[in-house]
Amino acid sequence: MPKAVLITSHFRDSKRKAGFHNIADALLKKNYEVLFLTGNASYIHHLKGDYRAELINRSPLNKLINDPGNLKRFIRFTTLHPVNYKNSVLNKIFLPSVKNYGKALEGYDELSEYIMDSDIFVFESFPGLLWFDHFKKLNPDAKFVYRVSDDMRQLKKHPYIIEHENRIIKKFDLISVPSEYFLKLFPEGNVKLHHHGIAKELFDAASEDPYKNSGKFKFVFTGNAYLDKDFLRIAHEVSPDDEFHILGPFKENRNNPKIIYHGEMDFQKTIPYIKFADAGLHTLEYTKGAESFSDSLKVIQYTYCRLPVIAPVFIKSSRNNFIYYLPDDKESIKIAIENAKKYDRSKTDLTGIHTWDELADKILNE
Repeated sequence: MPKAVLITSHFRDSKRKAGFHNIADALLKKNYEVLFLTGNASYIHHLKGDYRAELINRSPLNKLINDPGNLKRFIRFTTLHPVNYKNSVLNKIFLPSVKNYGKALEGYDELSEYIMDSDIFVFESFPGLLWFDHFKKLNPDAKFVYRVSDDMRQLKKHPYIIEHENRIIKKFDLISVPSEYFLKLFPEGNVKLHHHGIAKELFDAASEDPYKNSGKFKFVFTGNAYLDKDFLRIAHEVSPDDEFHILGPFKENRNNPKIIYHGEMDFQKTIPYIKFADAGLHTLEYTKGAESFSDSLKVIQYTYCRLPVIAPVFIKSSRNNFIYYLPDDKESIKIAIENAKKYDRSKTDLTGIHTWDELADKILNE
């Protein structure tokens, strides 16, 4: 049985399902044995009050765990993990610690044996890239894939990690990117545009309307960060009869019953909220590199459900269901909402939306 190792910042049993969870499931269906190798686990999450602290507390750490169905897990927990201290002096002080993270997998014999016996390694965009040389030393003949999840400049990772990414990028056999933005960021190497997949069968099967046919025009936002709350405030002002449903770990605004915060929920529970909405909100605050969000997971999900997608002008997309607004501009937000209400959903172009199984095929074969 072939073996794959996914090197990621995500925890396998987290309720926040990312692309790497779906890639793992797709590889398992293709009769691969999969090791879900989690990095970036440290006491920093406890200090920050991050949701991952609770996952760390309940998980077996620094040991190879056998789960049912050819799935294995290894959570590499360290006292600290590499972060950007947002201060040049502190970044220099902690630079030796950041560099040393590249050795964090040494000394785990069972893990090393698994790496040596594997066929493909898929790296996410996170400090685990510092482990590249360790993997290359143990198993230089395996296929090395960089499945780019984020622009690490936009995430403001430690400068050394970004420099390291630049050093190793050409050594990957495949650089799989989710949006056209990354084609410009990585102009050399075997770079392929592979949009995120979607679990079409789950969306097709969803049949219960969670909005209970309220009769209101319903906008939905899903995500974990960068929500443009000024957009919500202005949108409610210009369209007070509509409902704005927010899915994610955001603080509730109890002063406005039309802006409804549902909190964080398991992925499958979010599906009906997307499917039965009238428009999708991709309303993000600007951060450097936000242009890369043109084909994020939520965009793929909105588009598969044929929703118009309202987005700020800095997130440019070639998709025909995008409707743009100028941040903090009341008139353009009003026009965007009006256009979303007039949008003919039957004309949504679904070209290029593939399943996670199809994405896994591309990662394995291109």
